[in-house]
Amino acid sequence: MTARAAPLIVLLLTALLLSACAGTARGVRQSVYQDDASVEVLDRSRSDADALVVIRYPAVVEEAALPAYLQAFTQRPIGASFEPGDTPRQESDRVAEGIIAKSNFYVMSLYRELRERLPEDSVLLSPHVIVQDGNGGLDSRPLLASEEAPSVVTIDFSVYSHPDPRRMMDAPPLTFGDIVTPLFVIHADRWLRPSTHGLLVSSEVLAGPAWLDARERAMGQAAAMLDPLAPASAPPLAFVTFLGRGDPNYADLPLKSPGESRREVVGVEVYPLEKIRMDPALMEQFELGPPVDPFAEEFIKGAATRIAQALNRADHDRATFFARQAALARFDPQLGRAFLSRSRGEDLRARLQMGEALLRAERSFLSAQSARLFEGVWEGVFGNQMRELITAEYRMLEERRDLARSQNLSTALAIVAMAGAVYAGSDSDSGNFFHSRTMGNLATITSLWAVNAAFARNAESKTVGQNFLAQMAPAINRQVSVQMEWLGSTEQITASDFDEFRTKTLALYQRSVRAVDGRYAAGCAFRHPAVAETGAWYGGCSGGEGTGNGYGVVTDARGNTVEYVGAARDGLADGVGAMIFRAPDTAGAVYYEGGFRAGQPDGVVHVEQPGRRPDVRRFEAGVDRGRGDAEQLQRVAF
Repeated sequence: MTARAAPLIVLLLTALLLSACAGTARGVRQSVYQDDASVEVLDRSRSDADALVVIRYPAVVEEAALPAYLQAFTQRPIGASFEPGDTPRQESDRVAEGIIAKSNFYVMSLYRELRERLPEDSVLLSPHVIVQDGNGGLDSRPLLASEEAPSVVTIDFSVYSHPDPRRMMDAPPLTFGDIVTPLFVIHADRWLRPSTHGLLVSSEVLAGPAWLDARERAMGQAAAMLDPLAPASAPPLAFVTFLGRGDPNYADLPLKSPGESRREVVGVEVYPLEKIRMDPALMEQFELGPPVDPFAEEFIKGAATRIAQALNRADHDRATFFARQAALARFDPQLGRAFLSRSRGEDLRARLQMGEALLRAERSFLSAQSARLFEGVWEGVFGNQMRELITAEYRMLEERRDLARSQNLSTALAIVAMAGAVYAGSDSDSGNFFHSRTMGNLATITSLWAVNAAFARNAESKTVGQNFLAQMAPAINRQVSVQMEWLGSTEQITASDFDEFRTKTLALYQRSVRAVDGRYAAGCAFRHPAVAETGAWYGGCSGGEGTGNGYGVVTDARGNTVEYVGAARDGLADGVGAMIFRAPDTAGAVYYEGGFRAGQPDGVVHVEQPGRRPDVRRFEAGVDRGRGDAEQLQRVAF
């Protein structure tokens, strides 16, 4: 009986292997984020000069950083182990390069969906270039000035594939054909969610790097307020932090799943690593171009709903308070300091109105740049080429699935192992990277990722994405004219790039209003009873110490940091205010909002700590005396 059963067992195992081979390349048809068209964003902020969303993504790799990027990609794979010796280096390099090309393409689906849902000029694109840092590691920096505009939330977006293309039919992550694996992070200013340093949502595999970025960004912003001359830099993309520094593997991060019962707990919502499979019916029409967008149907609309929910839960004035201060300070440093005092006196009103009008104009200029970038990528030659490529990949995957279903495993594996050049047949002086006649010849496939070889042959340099960027530059840098309205008058500002535009807005401010007087000059002290050092105060000052409303920050050599917005007396928090306390040995920060006296919480205070539900407590001289009456709580108006 055992002898007769052996062939049957072999057949069953073979069938199981074949079904797994077919199934794991299918991905999921339903993301954890589901579309809800009824979610409408309500913007209750006092300013209409803010962006609601800035979308950051990897657009190009600097030539000097390319070897480090390719090496890090194989050293730190996501979703499965990887032995570099098992895969030819050229193949894994092509996968790494393909991530850049496809991130450039798929991010436009998210931009288009959000632009349709949100108010005009409120969604900005921020493409990043991956560079080497001073230690030979990886960093990224924005190519446009979009991140300088005050915004409520920022999105980090990219797509991902495992370094070994021969395992594409197995379980590892994949972005190929009708399969897309998105990486997704939502973060905001530290004051919107102090206990998590502003981090709201993260792909599970990027939670550690995203947390590291958020903490360093929060600490860096506080340090910059202590020393205005300290160099400021935008945080890298979370994906680049992962590649360059690995996963910190924090053991105590406050994480929670989407939609779980612990929703009230203060934590970072983790988005699972999903291989999204797009609708085959839409994939058959993909080459037709816009408005066909299968990725939007399976992931983007649900992600946009989640972003809309984050915007509705956010206090927009709180989220943009410090970004607006930094933006106003570029026009007038004293105006920036005065803004932190939250004074709205008659002497500041005209200056603030002028500053807001100029910020609105700058946002409109940046929005025009984003729109042109979108048009060039999504509706231009690059978008058409990517659709041809993705359609060819989809048909190849369908061939693999059919072979797996017919249990012809050896032939299926042979197709994966083959070397063919279905995507590489383009002339060096042709305007098209790919030719349709080669697309249909699936029998001649020699590399699953040869599209990137085609990019390389057509590129003017070895920088990944440089040729694409060169195509986009003329569209981005065309002249833009923005009409600015202020006090019943209209001014038209025209420029071909943002530096020129900002020079003109700065000149307009300087000739329209007088600078703020020196009453908000630096040199006023702020202290906290638990920190031995003396910090800086921005606001009312008496006898060299913070008095009245304003912002204070202090830190010590151990890394304990206190930030405070509200009323002060004799250099200490005193009155209604909001305080963030960060310690170097804790995962997040503790946030207090309500009454203060002599630098300590006193009276009814709202308390937030990572991993716990927010609570209203009653304090006496910094000592928690139990639950407080929420009706007596006084909040800070940002």
